[in-house]
Amino acid sequence: MKLTTALVTGASGFIGRALTARLLGEGVRVIVAGRLSSRLPKADRELRVSPDPDAVAATLQGEAVDVVYHCAAYGVAPTERDVHTMFHANVATVGDWVEAAAAIGARAFVYTGSCSEYGRADEHKPINEDHPLRASDLYGASKAAGGHWGCALGKRLGINFQWLRVFGVFGPGEAAHRLIPYLHGRLRARERVDLTPGHQWRDLLYIDDAVDGLLRAGETALQGLYDGAYNLCSGQPVTIRAVAEAVAREIHASEGQLGFGVRDYRPEEQMWMVGDPTRFLEVSGFRPRISLDEGIRRTVAALDAQAGVPNETSPVWG
Repeated sequence: MKLTTALVTGASGFIGRALTARLLGEGVRVIVAGRLSSRLPKADRELRVSPDPDAVAATLQGEAVDVVYHCAAYGVAPTERDVHTMFHANVATVGDWVEAAAAIGARAFVYTGSCSEYGRADEHKPINEDHPLRASDLYGASKAAGGHWGCALGKRLGINFQWLRVFGVFGPGEAAHRLIPYLHGRLRARERVDLTPGHQWRDLLYIDDAVDGLLRAGETALQGLYDGAYNLCSGQPVTIRAVAEAVAREIHASEGQLGFGVRDYRPEEQMWMVGDPTRFLEVSGFRPRISLDEGIRRTVAALDAQAGVPNETSPVWG
């Protein structure tokens, strides 16, 4: 079944904004939803109401929405730490949007979960969807709870609930506090980057590939054949140290600018967070197209353009 109209919550965020642009580029009618203070991207229609099912249904009367993509979340930015807001935004609001989706006749709901739902995992063993959800941090716990609540409510209301546990997404449009933008800013300024020893293993996915995965999740949910939880990941382990070194090479920065070990690991640092993409591949055919090195090259180029950095720099690596 062809997707004709989609509603995207959290459309002002990193993933939501990229998803909105992609949907519009493919000719899909897009309704973007956000808070009054949000800077929403241009779309066919804006929705600035709380996710009260009756209010959403009244506002969107006459719209035939196929899929609701729920990208909104609280707790990603370092400043978002209020526990009551986190619970409301990541648990209760998920249920509100599932009810709203059912009220407007949507046939599918795609929930952007998080790899942090898994919590601590055994090193060098890819995490599959059967791994226990034992998050020790509030964000991961709230995302897991929101997924369970939304999934159960979706079954009750007869709407296919596709739960994607998203691993490390990067690319143009990331917030400044994220790893690659932080590295870029410091290295371009010829300043030392204060880093941990960098031995954490991560699973990174370029933003264009992440959006591909979300679109495929919507398509499979519309078919009504699959629902439940799937990992959206590359399945390729890489250390934070290797990522930092790759960014430095791309920028032609001095190796001495990378201050590995200046920072301690966080108390709840997960040293292994690498997913198993097999199950989602089997149901959707999804495979990442952009390699880590190519993704870093594109991200650095976008950050350079944003900062007005000349195209050519003299290499001083090593």
